Formats: sequence, C-alpha cells, structure tokens
Amino acid sequence: MAGKVRVVVVGGGAAGLVAAISAARAGAAVTVVEAGKRVGQKILKTGNGRCNMTNANIQLTDYHNGAAVMPLLEEYPASRVLGFFGELGLLVTEEDEGRIYPFSNTANTVLDVLRDACKWNSVDVRCGQEVAQIDAAQPGYRLTCTNKSTFDADNVIIATGGGTDLLSVFGHTVEPFSPVLCPLKTDTKPLKGLSGVRARVRVTAYADKDATDPRAVRYGEVLFRDYGLSGIVIFDMSREVGAGAVLSLDFLPQLSPSQCSNYFSAKYASLSARVNELFGRTPNFTELMCGCFHTRINDAVVRAAGFKPSEPATAKTLPKIAATAKDFRLDVTGLAETNLAQVTRGGATPWEFDALTLESKLRPGIYAAGETLDIDGRCGGFNLHWAWASGIAAGTAAATKRP
Repeated sequence: MAGKVRVVVVGGGAAGLVAAISAARAGAAVTVVEAGKRVGQKILKTGNGRCNMTNANIQLTDYHNGAAVMPLLEEYPASRVLGFFGELGLLVTEEDEGRIYPFSNTANTVLDVLRDACKWNSVDVRCGQEVAQIDAAQPGYRLTCTNKSTFDADNVIIATGGGTDLLSVFGHTVEPFSPVLCPLKTDTKPLKGLSGVRARVRVTAYADKDATDPRAVRYGEVLFRDYGLSGIVIFDMSREVGAGAVLSLDFLPQLSPSQCSNYFSAKYASLSARVNELFGRTPNFTELMCGCFHTRINDAVVRAAGFKPSEPATAKTLPKIAATAKDFRLDVTGLAETNLAQVTRGGATPWEFDALTLESKLRPGIYAAGETLDIDGRCGGFNLHWAWASGIAAGTAAATKRP
C-alpha cells in the first residue's frame, strides 16, 4: 500500500463500484464507504430486475445537461463501457432499440461481477458507514461518518447518488433533488374504466393547455392507471413535464388526420347499410368503434368526444370521433409513485467539474460520478451508461493524481 495514491469512494452504487474498480486497476489503494448494508442494491432493481446496462445508440440529446460532459460521453461510448465489463467476464446481449442487457437476463449477474472485481483488485469495502462531512487534511482529505469513524484519502470520489449533498461545502452549486422517470398523475375522468389497459400510442407533451409547440414527442406503449399514466414512454415524459402540462395521445399514429377521417367515414358508410338493413336504424358508437382499439379505449374515446357509447352515431359526429382518436387530451397534475422513481434529477452542476475527468474545478482531489451530478438520461440504458462511464473516468483520473 505504501506509495499508492489513496482513493476513497463515497457510495457503493453503480458509479461508485465502477469508480473503485477502475481506480484500483490504475494502481490506487481504494476504499468504498457505503451507507447501506450492502453495495449495489439499486443495480438489482434496474430494468425490472434485468439491468438495462447501456444502449448501443448513445447521444448527447439523450441527457439532461449532457453538453456539460460531452468529452466524457464521446470518450466512453457503449463499446468502451461494454469492454470494461467484458474484461470482468460478463456476457451481454442487445435487444430492441439498442437496449443492452446481461446475457443471463438478471441484474444479479452484473452485481456479482462487480463485487468479484472489487475482491480481486483488493478494494476495501466498508458498509454501514454514512459519510457526514469531508474536511481538508494534510495531505488530502479526512472523511468523518455519522458513527464518528474516519477515513483518510488523497483523493475522494463522491458517488452517493441523488439525495445526498457533500459538495456544497466546497462551494459547488447544488440543484435541489427531485424524482424523474416515474408515472404521471393526470385528470382521471377521461380514464374511467381504463386502469390496467395498455396501448401503443404517440404521446405529445405541451407545457400547458394553450401551448402549440410540443415540448416532447414519444411513441410506444402506455399503461393506464387509476391515477393517470405509466409505461416507459410516460417515464421519459416525466423528465420533460409536470403539473400544468397537457398530454395528447394519438391512438392512430400510423394514419394522418385525413386518413383517420376517411377510415371512420368508410366504416360508417359500410356499417350503416348493414345495420339499417337488419335493424332499420343507424349504428351506435359501440358498433362504430368495434375493432378499432381495446373495447374500453373505444368507450373512452367516444366519451371524450362528447357522446355516449350507446347513442346513435351520425355522419356529423365522425369528425369529432376522428379528431379525438388522434388527440386524446389529459391534463397532468403531477408525478406519481415518486418513491419508485428510477432516477433523481438535481445535484452538483456538472459545469463546475472537468468535462473529461470529473474533478472539481473548485477543489482539487474531489471528484463526482453518477447521480451526484445533475445529469440524467431517458429510459433505455442511458442512466446506467452514465453511471458506468462517469465511474470509469473519475476512478481512473483519481488514481493517477498525486497530492
């Protein structure tokens, strides 16, 4: 240990473990200080327990504040991150939309190789130790925990994730923490009877009911809930909008507005002839909508258009039905199930850190990684990619900087 740079990593999550392994492999004497009983517990929950590790198509636009660390994201693409895990013996597989998972299809495998890598690289892991303050020492820093235990370091990597602020004491700007990547609460009247139903739609988000320029547009599956909407598309939307915003659901994104109108007109004309011949009446909305969407979505569209499913449809009502199917509006009232949010927004502004090494520009020897910085990505492996990439960068840099 003599002569080695002493690196203490605060936080044993995804970014912290990778930072520790990278620092140790670069020759440092490394200690991980973790507040929880075990390291890496959040990794086990990612990707519904499957661990969506990264994405084959990483771009700056996938990240909030990504421009602040553009050199790092360019230096550590998915191929380089996967190379790191490949050296640890992990097998991976690529699925739809560039999502990359462990071949085992379980997050436990990812955590297992990280724990083993810590062991094989002599990383000292200390759990049940919550760092309360970091003070300058000669040389380096002294970390004091809530139980009064202390750790001395030449360089410190803070990888505590969202909710913990150890950087403002050094003068860093720290944005308030808030959950993102979670469901959205909406007005529930238009969603009567839809809880548990899924649909593939185009979702357009507007800042408010008067806005005409979209804030975000996504396409994919949404899950209707008692309180509003869930699903990956909605999780992504939660990064862009909050209370007061408006969501527009397009149930027929494959059709233009004119094609949608033509579809309902043609269907009505054909159905009217049959219903009149058999029953001597015009078709009702339930009969008109049969075959379009899930039965409960059919009823919701009809009600949102201002009609009852059981009442007769007429040629004059078709434009309203077509327009509602293309623009089913919901007012957003806030975030839902924030305790289950996959990511936390906020933390130290990344502009105050070196864009490649993540060393503080205000305090030499202090580094940050993962959710400690105010950077978050959309669903699809982008947040874990940031954790891995930032951990590798900070760990490697901290190991080679002498006090």
